[in-house]
Amino acid sequence: MTDNQKATDEAAKVANHADVQVSGIKEQTESSGFKGLKVSGMIAPAYVYNQDQQASSFVFLNRSNGDPGAYSLYNYDNSYFGGVYLQFQKETAGGVGWNLTLAPDRGAGVNMNGNSIIHEASVSIPLNNETKLIAGQIPDWEGYEYTWDNQTKPITHNLLFDFTELTAYTGVGLDQTVGNWEWKSMIANMNSPRYYYGGSGGRAPALVFRADYTPPGYDNADIGFWGMVGKLPNSNVAADGTTPLFATGTSTAQMFEVDGYLTQGDWGYYGQLGYGQQTGAAYNGGKAKWWGASGMLTYNFTPRFLGFARADYLNNSSNGGGLPGGYMNPTAGGSGASFNGVNGFGPGYVNDGTGNWTIVDPNKGANRYALSLGWNYLLTESTTLKMEYRYDRSSLATFYNVSDGSYKKDNNLLAASVVVSF
Repeated sequence: MTDNQKATDEAAKVANHADVQVSGIKEQTESSGFKGLKVSGMIAPAYVYNQDQQASSFVFLNRSNGDPGAYSLYNYDNSYFGGVYLQFQKETAGGVGWNLTLAPDRGAGVNMNGNSIIHEASVSIPLNNETKLIAGQIPDWEGYEYTWDNQTKPITHNLLFDFTELTAYTGVGLDQTVGNWEWKSMIANMNSPRYYYGGSGGRAPALVFRADYTPPGYDNADIGFWGMVGKLPNSNVAADGTTPLFATGTSTAQMFEVDGYLTQGDWGYYGQLGYGQQTGAAYNGGKAKWWGASGMLTYNFTPRFLGFARADYLNNSSNGGGLPGGYMNPTAGGSGASFNGVNGFGPGYVNDGTGNWTIVDPNKGANRYALSLGWNYLLTESTTLKMEYRYDRSSLATFYNVSDGSYKKDNNLLAASVVVSF
């Protein structure tokens, strides 16, 4: 046997041995359930300075639905940023998709279901080439902004995201793709894993839908339409500060919005318009009504360095102000007052001349404005540094100033974060 034949035989043996090893690894992967499994995650510590609240603190994994009296409700300076998530996605050979996203002290689960760390738990089951059955706990579909720090340019979210959008849906629906269109709809509980309110009944599902159109000829563009008709949780109470206005804890609501984005070259354009109303969710116990707009412009100065400017407006003057969920009410525990004082919603205050601040008109709420400027720097492929300055303003004196106990019409916020994802 020649040297060349010996080398050829040896190479064949090595190749056969490698094939056996690879086949064994594939079999082990499949039997262990790892085939088609994708794991991703993010960690994003932040730092926030809030002028009116005299707060200067690192923000990381503090609960965003904590004690209302301690000013730790979901506020615009205490939302989804400063969090962590771990996501498991798997697709079976039959095309069934499975998604479990865990987010301790942040995420949809914490904000609508107490201590739950489940942000998303959903399945999608193909019915044909175009249509899927979807079910489970699915995060809200509204707006041009996503939830997590590695998906957004600013650190904070826009006014519509924070105060007029929902949290998640628990139910079942369909997802259909036809050409440049994608349609999604669900019959679901809004912001609640189950309606069961103190033995007073709990039949309160709603219809929620979204349609997205991708314009042909654009590499990265979308126009979206969203709507919800049905019932939402409503925590509003009567004048005594304790009696619920609605025995079942829900009331009728209608909400609609349109959003879109376009990126071309170094420029990015994002926009959103929204309108909504909910029975009995306003400050004075009447119908809450709101409408607003948000727009953002981004520009890549270099491939790694991006600047952004975002402007928001939210009209919320009807019946003393009111937002989805009725949580602006001045309850006995003070949650409404705490929420409004931090975020600048609700009726305005005036100094009566003796140092006491009193409500001017409980039937007139404040309209809100916000402007954010900042930048992102891509330090490595998986690490982004963020900086943001935000100016918030109200049409009435609604921002509580901790330093002297007064109420102001504006507030300043400075935030920084480092976002690491894989």
